[in-house]
Amino acid sequence: MRSRPTSRWIGLFLCALLLVAFAVRFGVTLGLRDIHQADSRISDAREFNAIALNLASGRGYAVVPGHPTSFRAPGFPLFLAAIYRISYENYVLVYLALSMVGAVTCLLTYGVARQLLSEGQARLAGCLAAVYLPHVYSSAVWMSEVLFALCIALGLWLLLRALRNSSVWLLAAAGACMGYAALTRPIALLFPVFLAPALFRAAGPNWGRLIRTTVPFGLAALAVVLPWSLRNYTVYHRLVLIATNGGSTFYGANNDITLHNRAYLGSWIATSYLPGRNLIEAAPDEVSHDQVEWTLGKQWVSTHVASLPILEVYKLARFWLPDTQSGNRKFVLMQFVAYVPMGLLMGLGLAVLLRPLRWAASPEWLAVHAILAANLASTLVFYGSARFRDSITPVLMIYATVGLTELAGWLGFRIGQSDSRPAKSDLAQTFSGKPKPGC
Repeated sequence: MRSRPTSRWIGLFLCALLLVAFAVRFGVTLGLRDIHQADSRISDAREFNAIALNLASGRGYAVVPGHPTSFRAPGFPLFLAAIYRISYENYVLVYLALSMVGAVTCLLTYGVARQLLSEGQARLAGCLAAVYLPHVYSSAVWMSEVLFALCIALGLWLLLRALRNSSVWLLAAAGACMGYAALTRPIALLFPVFLAPALFRAAGPNWGRLIRTTVPFGLAALAVVLPWSLRNYTVYHRLVLIATNGGSTFYGANNDITLHNRAYLGSWIATSYLPGRNLIEAAPDEVSHDQVEWTLGKQWVSTHVASLPILEVYKLARFWLPDTQSGNRKFVLMQFVAYVPMGLLMGLGLAVLLRPLRWAASPEWLAVHAILAANLASTLVFYGSARFRDSITPVLMIYATVGLTELAGWLGFRIGQSDSRPAKSDLAQTFSGKPKPGC
């Protein structure tokens, strides 16, 4: 008798969450941007838009028509190009779409949390995502992080459901989402590696089940990435899995400036300011440029091994601290005020979940931690940025929800017991990752 009204109220909550999340994002966009103009403040946004316009008009994947490129990963430009095929250079439609992408990510954050936590806690996770200002801001800039967060949320939600239901089709769909995430930000290529423990734990010692678990996921991810790799091979006649900007990112993140210059500690600087630029410019093509930059970066690392620990500390600090690189003091203050309370809750949630043995309580929790672990690994190799941290907002909001639940318990309050099921008094049970009845 309770299932119908419960389902109805959940549906109403999700509709309200979607509307509020969209309104917040589009309202912030209206306050910050002229929505009739493309976002052109930084080179990433300008090049993403130029590629999308050329794609939509049939001039190929190029910033300058007639010069094919792979410097930028294709996921976000393809998304923009799909919008331009509907209405060419309709920038209002792009801003609306980005706000909707961010809002749907909030719904999926609820969905991911519901596979792990109670109904009330899942609602809290969705609400935190809706008002988490760094993620709200990502819908106002033409960068890949907002789309990446959607891919992560959808892929993780499908994967968690697949682990519970042993569904090959859900596993394949999750793999496809992770594959498109890799086309959006290539660091997602690490996800299958870091998700392997979750898949192995779900399969157990049964080799047949292990194959049925890992193969559909891996093949689906490969099926999404491989066509783009083949396109790159036809252009360059060399293997370029996704993009040719890895070398500039690696060398730009590992050098004397990011090690010693206070303004760039643990961050990134363009390779035009670094030694060896003449070698880079002498390279005959885009792929060769990338290879030279990789070589220069590796040479620097090999000669500064003793300095790497402190550089890695700087990178991790950049990842976890508020964004302070903007020259706009109001923006920095806004980031600080909006992020610090949430960051403390995330840290508390991680501390709760990483208590001895609890972190490995289930394949579901292993999968959640794998997303964060892969991003931290990428940070250590390349550089730290608040953008990269907030690109996994769905995972961060789950940690924040766990932290807020723990904090509320210390203060004598209970969070997440709004549904009709009995309360769980043991925190270990609450965060064990065991599915709740009626999910």
